[in-house]
Amino acid sequence: MSISNKNRQLLIVGARGFGREVLNYIQNDNPLFTVKGFLDEKTDALDGYNRNVGVIGNPFTYQPLSNDVFMAALGDPLLRFKYTATLRDVHHVDFATVVHPQANIANHSQIKHGCVIAPRVGVSCDVRIGEFTNIQEYTVIGHDVEIGNWCQINAHCTIAGGAKIGNFVTIHPNCVITSNANIGDGVTVAAGSVVIGRIPTNITIIGNPARRFEFR
Repeated sequence: MSISNKNRQLLIVGARGFGREVLNYIQNDNPLFTVKGFLDEKTDALDGYNRNVGVIGNPFTYQPLSNDVFMAALGDPLLRFKYTATLRDVHHVDFATVVHPQANIANHSQIKHGCVIAPRVGVSCDVRIGEFTNIQEYTVIGHDVEIGNWCQINAHCTIAGGAKIGNFVTIHPNCVITSNANIGDGVTVAAGSVVIGRIPTNITIIGNPARRFEFR
């Protein structure tokens, strides 16, 4: 994991399932800095869970202190964008990038701020990952892949070399994104899908090969 100052206090935005996963990465696997607590509208989000930190504020009303740093831990990209809006655009706070020590990140790849890279993720050379993007366990990303901002790439996915993924894209587990595929902004890829070619914006796709799907 990386952050500019070990003495700063980390607040995790989102106290639900993914927030607890991020807490585990930081406290158990590589305790680089101190977790101050969670920010969540749902003050009882941690009720029933035995954690040594709790929900200490609301992300829309919290007043940051000078030594605070933040981590966005919500699996839904649109919620992640919404819950960080005030901190990001009004208070202009610092957001940490968490790269788990068991992730394998090749040289010459770029990861922007606010990202979470889970354990056992493999990132090949010359990959570009945009801000506030999360990549879950056992996902493998080939050379020269471009991933936009505010994406959620779930577990056990394979993204082949040269693929391009837009902003606010969600890729559910066990998907294959083939070489040079191009996924537009706002796309949701259903679990187990195989994506080829160019996918237009703001649709849900499913299957092998993945095709447009509409809920009825």
